Amino acid sequence: MTFEIIRKFSFTACLLALVSLLSVACDWNQFGNGPTNPHNSTFAGPVRGITFQRDLMHPMGSVNHQFEAGVTADKHGALYVSSYDRYISAYSPVGTLAGQYDLGLPGPRAVPFIASKQSDPKLSMIFTGAEGGGFHAIEVAKTTILSFALTLADVDMTFGPSESSPKQAQDKTLYIVDKLGEVRRYQFSGGILTLLGTYHLSEAVTGGIALYDFDPQWAGEEVLVATTAGNLHVLDSTLSYVLWTNADGAPTVDQYYAGVTVAERGNLPPIAVLPIANHGTSTGSPNSGLVRAINLQTRLTEWEIIPSQSTLGSHAIEGSIALLFEQHVPTGNPTTTPGGGTVTVDNPNGGVITGGGLSTVSGDISINLNGGGVVGNPNDDITTTGDDDTTTNVNNVNMMTVYHATFASTDRFLYGIDLVSGTEVWHAQLADRAWDAPVVDRDNIIYVGDGQSNLYAFEGKAPMHGALIWFDNRIAGGPTDIVKLGIQGQNELLVGSGTRAYRFR
Repeated sequence: MTFEIIRKFSFTACLLALVSLLSVACDWNQFGNGPTNPHNSTFAGPVRGITFQRDLMHPMGSVNHQFEAGVTADKHGALYVSSYDRYISAYSPVGTLAGQYDLGLPGPRAVPFIASKQSDPKLSMIFTGAEGGGFHAIEVAKTTILSFALTLADVDMTFGPSESSPKQAQDKTLYIVDKLGEVRRYQFSGGILTLLGTYHLSEAVTGGIALYDFDPQWAGEEVLVATTAGNLHVLDSTLSYVLWTNADGAPTVDQYYAGVTVAERGNLPPIAVLPIANHGTSTGSPNSGLVRAINLQTRLTEWEIIPSQSTLGSHAIEGSIALLFEQHVPTGNPTTTPGGGTVTVDNPNGGVITGGGLSTVSGDISINLNGGGVVGNPNDDITTTGDDDTTTNVNNVNMMTVYHATFASTDRFLYGIDLVSGTEVWHAQLADRAWDAPVVDRDNIIYVGDGQSNLYAFEGKAPMHGALIWFDNRIAGGPTDIVKLGIQGQNELLVGSGTRAYRFR
């Protein structure tokens, strides 16, 4: 529905129509539970580029929030912005400021967990830690379409400063960890937070934890916590004890800064995938820039990857690993020639389709920052070839299932890796260093931002994986903007970039 059509309706009818349109809006399951919790979506993103922008303004009237702004949404399309700022701001599905809550202390660096029900469009709950401390349960009552009342339901101020998003287990209990490594489990019922368990690891934790039930001998989901001391700890669901620890990280310097991602691989045992960052430490990490995978059955390191464009110990992976959905590719090695380059399955040196302000040199992207460009639109079972975008159908061939993941590095590259073989599958160049994770949509299109707030969409499906689909530099920032991305329904990209927040489609 375009705005030209909307103007023919009354103001109220317009808003009701938009809310109805967005009623299947949000999918932000990287902050939920399950094996694929980090940074993927069951909705499609804006694969054809960005044509609409809505700035999510600060409650005080400025375009800027505080550092590390992040945007998330509930199941009915209402948007929420958090940052180091004391305010958590709520916006209507069309992006109008509808309410805010003043924490009275520095706010959450990590995006909160939003609990909502499809059957109840008028109520949501925000669960969050904060840089200033406390575990907060904030009720969002949507009194009208454009007016929300945010009130504190309960808070536990004995909980310390936290940089990790809460996770919800299948039994609806909530887990969160503070910066000193104290893991807590809460139940929220009748407007009251009840502390059910606590375990203190005595090691700093800055990234997200994961919940995953991989061992049937223990009730509930195991709790996986990666620390900046290079340890992966696995706790029981009641937080009574540590089941086991993998200490393959270099003591005190291998920083699992971004936390842990659990990846399934069909009939193979699941793995915990851990990127390593030096993150400005005085001594640095000799393994900074490396990705380590720990087998959750054997409890041993299964493989390690040094990205091909990284200098180990110098570059870093500051954001977490994003999982792609499993895909089926030919067992052979089909090739094609997009834009005059060559793309081969499992060849990280393949070329890309180019257009607008983009070109390629030896398989790498050269970006003209004077303008963005939308490039081809490769899709399932179609290989795009040549300058005229002719197509070759790759159906009816022997197929195999592959399990891939993606991450961005401060070496200015985005990577695709194979979670079974532990090998790099492809890499694609960015204009600047990247400081946070990509997000993957339901069609395995990868969206990522770099330190100058340039936004990109890359193809994640073989055989075109690593091909650039579009590039957009409208935000203009950097050179160290942390860009946090999310996807919601109707092909929307939610963006927190440095101190600013946006809704794009």
